[in-house]
Amino acid sequence: MSNRNQAEQWKNKLSQWEEKLYTYEPSQFSDTLDLWVDKAFDLLPNETKELFFAQIDTWLFHLHGLIQQSSFQQQAEERIVKMAQSYNENIEKIEDIRELPLSQKAFIAEQQIAKQKLYAVIQGGMTGTAKLSTLAIDIPAFAALNIRTTQLVAMSYGYRASTPVEMVKSLQLFYGATIPKKYQHERWEALKSELGKDTDHYFDVLTDKDHPTVWLQQPLMHLVKLLFVAVIGRKKVNNIPLLGMVTAAGTNYYWTKEVSEFSHYYYMMRHMVENGELDDSECELF
Repeated sequence: MSNRNQAEQWKNKLSQWEEKLYTYEPSQFSDTLDLWVDKAFDLLPNETKELFFAQIDTWLFHLHGLIQQSSFQQQAEERIVKMAQSYNENIEKIEDIRELPLSQKAFIAEQQIAKQKLYAVIQGGMTGTAKLSTLAIDIPAFAALNIRTTQLVAMSYGYRASTPVEMVKSLQLFYGATIPKKYQHERWEALKSELGKDTDHYFDVLTDKDHPTVWLQQPLMHLVKLLFVAVIGRKKVNNIPLLGMVTAAGTNYYWTKEVSEFSHYYYMMRHMVENGELDDSECELF
């Protein structure tokens, strides 16, 4: 199959994914959880709320930096460059990957995403053992794994996540993919509106959001999962907390799948816009 036909297939997948995003109907549970969280935070002074969200922003920035400077991330960069060289031997660094056609970039990204999903299952399985140490690090581990997922997808498309602009974009994608689905189409539209434009890039921190508390649904759902795992972890099959491991592994896999899809379709769209593969009418459709 030619690269052009494969690119058309990816374009169709992007269109179908966007349609699901725009037509998503929130559940009553999600709406109720939104209401509870908003009411809870309304009871706090504004200064306390701003400090709370500022701390989350700072934590995400530091976490992103730690991952990017790690040796395993440098090894991942080398691995991605080698994969790209199998398509074009002239590629020497991450930025050179931008010259590849969409189908080849997408394949490289899919390989990275598959590994991240596997890591999510392993990490979830460890959490499912209901040991205090694994329960305590579950949320930080989830955040680190999925911020790294956005970084790996970025590199697969030729964007080095260590630069200030791409670091901001990586965090924006993580935020957009982890807020409740009923808000994701708004974030997606905001990200799309910046494509192909020279804008000042900065991370629109949680304290600057119209509804910053919506992001808290994700950590709250993780806490619910941890409580459930802690309870059912006492029930074991052959001395193995099988139900807890399956539950934690399944939920972590699902959330990593959501983050990887959101990030992958963004960079796919970015490739099409920057390479002139979408005309104005098509951009409106997406």
